[in-house]
Amino acid sequence: MGTDAEPQRRTRMSREARGAQLLDVAERLFAANGFEGTLMEDIAREAGVSRPVVYSHYPTKDAVYVACVRRARAELEARVREPEIMIEAGADIGAVMERAGEVLFSLLERDPQRWMVLFNPSIALSKELSDQLTELRRNTIVRIAQMLRHISRGDEEQDLALAYAISGVGEQLGRWWLANPEIPRERVIALYRNFTTGGLAAELDDGTK
Repeated sequence: MGTDAEPQRRTRMSREARGAQLLDVAERLFAANGFEGTLMEDIAREAGVSRPVVYSHYPTKDAVYVACVRRARAELEARVREPEIMIEAGADIGAVMERAGEVLFSLLERDPQRWMVLFNPSIALSKELSDQLTELRRNTIVRIAQMLRHISRGDEEQDLALAYAISGVGEQLGRWWLANPEIPRERVIALYRNFTTGGLAAELDDGTK
C-alpha cells in the first residue's frame, strides 16, 4: 500500500504557544459568530486539535472568552502609558488626547476582530461572565482615571466619572467607524480628540479653560 492514507502529523507546540493559538482562533470565531454562536468544538476544529486539548487550557467557553478579553485589555492598558508620559511632561491636553486616540484606533484598524471581542455588545452572557468582563473594563477605566490625576484637582470621583466618559466616547466612535470603514482614521481621531478635550477642559483645573 502507498502512503497517501497516512494521517497528517500535527505540529507540536509548547503549552504557552498552543494556548495563544487557541485564543487567536477563538477571538476570530467570537468576532465572526458572536459568543452565543461559538462552541468549544468549533474552536477545536478550527485549531486542528481535539476538544480535550482545548479544555486542558480553558475549562469553559466563558474562560476562553475572558482570556481573550484579558489579553486585549492588557495590550490596551500597556499603550495607555504613552499619553500618560505626555501628561507627565506637561503636554497640551489636546495633544495628549490625540495620541490617546491614535493608540485606541490603531488597535481597531490593525485588529478589528480583537476590538469586537474587547467591546462585546452581547446581552446574552451569563451573570458570572458579565461580571468578570465588567470588572476588567473597570480596571482599564481606573487606569485612565489614574492618568487624569496628573492634571486634575485631586477629585477622585470626578476623575473616575471623566474616565468612564472618555472610555465611552472611544468605544462608541469605534463602533461608528466599524460601520463606516470608508472614513479616514485621522477623522475619527480628530473627533475623539475634540469630544474628549472639550469635556476635560471644562472640568479640570489644568489651565486649558
